[in-house]
Amino acid sequence: MINKHLGDHVTESRKSPLFWKLQIGGWVAYTLLLGFAAWFLLTYGTIPAAHYFEIYFLILCSSVFGFLITSSLRPLLIRIHSKRWHPSILLVLVCISSILLATLEHQLMILIPFFLHSLESLTNIRLLDTSFTNVGFLWEAFVFFMWQAVYFGASLWSDSIELISRQEKNELAILRYQMQPHFLFNALTAVMAVSGDRAKVEELTQSLADYLLFSLSKSDDDASPLGNELEALESYLQVEKIRFAENLNYRIDADDETRAKSVLQHLVQPLLENAIKYGHQTSPMPLSIVIQARRDGDKLQLLIENTGSWVEPSASSRDKGMGIGISNLRRRLLLLYGDRANLTYEHSPQYVRAIVTLPFMKP
Repeated sequence: MINKHLGDHVTESRKSPLFWKLQIGGWVAYTLLLGFAAWFLLTYGTIPAAHYFEIYFLILCSSVFGFLITSSLRPLLIRIHSKRWHPSILLVLVCISSILLATLEHQLMILIPFFLHSLESLTNIRLLDTSFTNVGFLWEAFVFFMWQAVYFGASLWSDSIELISRQEKNELAILRYQMQPHFLFNALTAVMAVSGDRAKVEELTQSLADYLLFSLSKSDDDASPLGNELEALESYLQVEKIRFAENLNYRIDADDETRAKSVLQHLVQPLLENAIKYGHQTSPMPLSIVIQARRDGDKLQLLIENTGSWVEPSASSRDKGMGIGISNLRRRLLLLYGDRANLTYEHSPQYVRAIVTLPFMKP
């Protein structure tokens, strides 16, 4: 059965294991609860002790038939759920079906000779100023009502979670691949800047290929070991070093432990791009770049520092698409880590420092 609400090929078979766990566990818990209630009524004389066996037999039959009826009902409810009817229509449908299901259960149970005998012996018992049988019927209708309400509620909740998850994955993919053309443009600019020197072009092209091997690699996850990106950024910085020669110095400082930890893919690259871009605008030469990763308790702290001064973002720069990498990065951090991660800046007339703090995840 295709879930049309999500518009994809999510099948109900993926939900079946959870359904059966809840179905079996729920009905077992229901049987135990009714058994305790019966013990209480029998102990305090609300129901004569002589009916001990009939009461427990009734509870067992009710639970077994309830389990079988609701299990058989599931395919129909799946079809109803896929139609996305208005809640008011569903409410009326559930109310009517609850009465019909309670009637069906009663008719099935009286086919058992011993149950019919037990029911007749309990007819004269009164609960809540009405006969035991009437209370039992109303209770069964209420149970079927609650079962269907919980089923539809859980199905809607599951679909909402699935939809949110898929939307976030799609958004993460879009944001990630937005950044690749942005870098490629900068790299090709570097190639053109040294086009007259064949040796530098070859060296730069090799470094660019090494970076693109990482940047364009396909992965179903949005996280990878930090060391993978740092190695790729070595190639990126070699591209920039060829372009700017003695006007650029850089250092990457990260131990094996931090390099092995899983982080958001393309986490450092947009910060590094900004450091080089605005550093060259504001720093005395040579521009110095430092990338540092270290563990701080249960947090991983990444620092990207450049010499130079802070440049306030302007409306015109935003209109031209400048800074898209940083805005994308903030959004991706929010999607993956929530409030457990943040991106902050420190700056003075001599340096600008971007600091990313996020959970110290397992490799």
